[in-house]
Amino acid sequence: MSWHEVAVKVGEHSVSGMRKENFLQIPYVKGLEKSITINGKNYEVESFLVDNRDNILKILLAKASPTKEKSDDKPTKRAD
Repeated sequence: MSWHEVAVKVGEHSVSGMRKENFLQIPYVKGLEKSITINGKNYEVESFLVDNRDNILKILLAKASPTKEKSDDKPTKRAD
């Protein structure tokens, strides 16, 4: 998957960023919280680091289950 330009809202600040799967890069913004808004959809922040060379926030977004399946704690059957 390639990088895509996205609109990001961090607290009161709106910035443009680049996203690839669950990786996001945006210009440094004070007040990064546990969740951010990307193209109008809320995402949880798993971790982040500040790249001081370019003054960029490198953010790892938490992955959510795309199917939202619940575990029944039963083993799955194998195809032999």
